[in-house]
Amino acid sequence: MSTASSWIVALDLRDRTRGALAFAGWLGAAGEPVVGAYVLEAWSRPYTRGDVEADVAAAVARMAQTVGCRPPAQLFTEEAETAEAGLARLAVGATALIVGRAASQPRRALFRLGPIARKMLRHLPAPVVVVPPTLVTVAAGPILLATDLGPASDAAVAFATDLAARVGRPLELVHVGEDFYEEENDEIRDPIWLYARDTYRAEIADATERWAVTHRLDHLPRHICHGDPVLELAELAEVRDAALVVVGSRRLGMPARIFLSSTASALAGLAACPVAVVPPRD
Repeated sequence: MSTASSWIVALDLRDRTRGALAFAGWLGAAGEPVVGAYVLEAWSRPYTRGDVEADVAAAVARMAQTVGCRPPAQLFTEEAETAEAGLARLAVGATALIVGRAASQPRRALFRLGPIARKMLRHLPAPVVVVPPTLVTVAAGPILLATDLGPASDAAVAFATDLAARVGRPLELVHVGEDFYEEENDEIRDPIWLYARDTYRAEIADATERWAVTHRLDHLPRHICHGDPVLELAELAEVRDAALVVVGSRRLGMPARIFLSSTASALAGLAACPVAVVPPRD
């Protein structure tokens, strides 16, 4: 069975899958092709019954009923050495891979995402959508496209604009500028500091406008925030009742992650709505 141009929802039949299944159901209701995939790891094959597919289908049907959505029209199992290897293989050529997040509440980053989501975000064989386990209904608001104004956002632009058009949701643009000052600091009342802050913010607004024009997105509503990108994006998504936040990725490997933070992964582990992380074009 081919998964090309389909959304693949990763099924592990635990509670964390419920949110991913609900998001997949929303996509299916909008006419998007969705395939459910269960990876049978090699070590478990001797301990499973013969009709794994029937067991998976029954479990998915029960779970879909719990969250009030239709199960994927197609389900299949894939045997692989590890779950991440199987999902990575299936994701090649897919529209995106949908995975559940381990925790609904903020905890340490490692445990918020869970091992499979974390590994998929590290390698990004396709766009990866991380969904909180508590999601039941996709919010009624827009899709938010977060950009750092650099080339890492280019593929995210195409993904977000195409998806917004297909599912009939408005698209809004977000950029978070750095915060070099503390609003509560007494020094901020000094006219020199105020002038520097306002000048910097004006430059960020101009840079965002130029970027939007270059990418033919200058017609979109824009939000310019300043501060920690993860916290600002998560807060804005709640305020706007966002259906999804789309971000680009620099595809950091493990050595780079030791020294550089990944806004995409951190946001995927924190946001109350699904987060789509889009890899750069090859």
